[in-house]
Formats: sequence, C-alpha cells, structure tokens
Amino acid sequence: MDTGFVWDIEKYELVQEKHGVVFHEVVSAFDDPKGLEEPDPQGHSERYLLLARSHNDRILQIVYTDDFTEEGSMIYRIITAFDAGQEWVDEYQRQ
Repeated sequence: MDTGFVWDIEKYELVQEKHGVVFHEVVSAFDDPKGLEEPDPQGHSERYLLLARSHNDRILQIVYTDDFTEEGSMIYRIITAFDAGQEWVDEYQRQ
C-alpha cells in the first residue's frame, strides 16, 4: 500500500515563511522510529500531533490528519509544522 502526503499550498507557504520548514523535511519526520503520536492537544477531532526528529536533526511538532484514498492508499494531510517547544523536546528526549 502506498503512502502519500499533501499540504494545502497556501498553508504551506505561510508555515514555510513563519517557521522555516520545508515539505521534504516534514515528511522525513514521519520516518522517525522514536516519533510520538497523540491526539491533537488542541482538541480538534480527527487531528493528530506527531513529535519527531527530521532528517535535518530538528525536533518538529506536526499536526496532521490521515485518511485513505478511494484506491486504499494512506494519505497524510499536513496542517502545520514547526520546531517543537522546549517542553515537547524534553518529552521527546525522555522516551
């Protein structure tokens, strides 16, 4: 089964400008075997938070949703991504 990633272009441009993250770096964080996933702490249903290290050695907080395409492939829809705050970095390093 294939996995895909999408990001609304307008949201991506805002996040890229504000937080300096790029698409391929965010996607690389999904490969972190130590990544922590949990429901969105802001309480948005069907959203998740991923706390993970990117290939550039940055610990990122990524908010996303996931779904399946009509063909049965998994698709991750990225909402936002940014450098993790210190409390989240500490949480990541504790695990």
